Amino acid sequence: MRSAFPIVTVIVAGIVYHLAQKTSGAASPWPLLVIAYGVALVMTLVVAITSPVPACWPPSRGVWIAGIFLGLAAFGIEAGFFFIYRAGWPLASASVIASISVAGVLALVGIVVFGEHLTASRLVGLALAMGATILISKAP
Repeated sequence: MRSAFPIVTVIVAGIVYHLAQKTSGAASPWPLLVIAYGVALVMTLVVAITSPVPACWPPSRGVWIAGIFLGLAAFGIEAGFFFIYRAGWPLASASVIASISVAGVLALVGIVVFGEHLTASRLVGLALAMGATILISKAP
């Protein structure tokens, strides 16, 4: 059985993330992002130093490349949601539309690139998710 802790962590962090983005009231994303990444850096250093699994320094070339892309992606997500919410998108639909859209593309990437299986239940789930995206985007 899979542990529920990682998915619960992602769900709780996602809720806090969107509430913080929507309610920050900041006029510019840059101070907000500096603070956010500063906190993330400190937390990461504390966990890396105190973890029973030692961090491997220096990181391999692959870790450097993945880390750079992860940083660029995180920056794009953070700045993107900042501007989405400042443009007046509702909390109830912006994150849902973005998440379902990402999930749909990743499902296709998983099938085409990583050879994951497209089952009937996954196909129905993708169709329902895309239908939900259309319905949510049309809601007032």
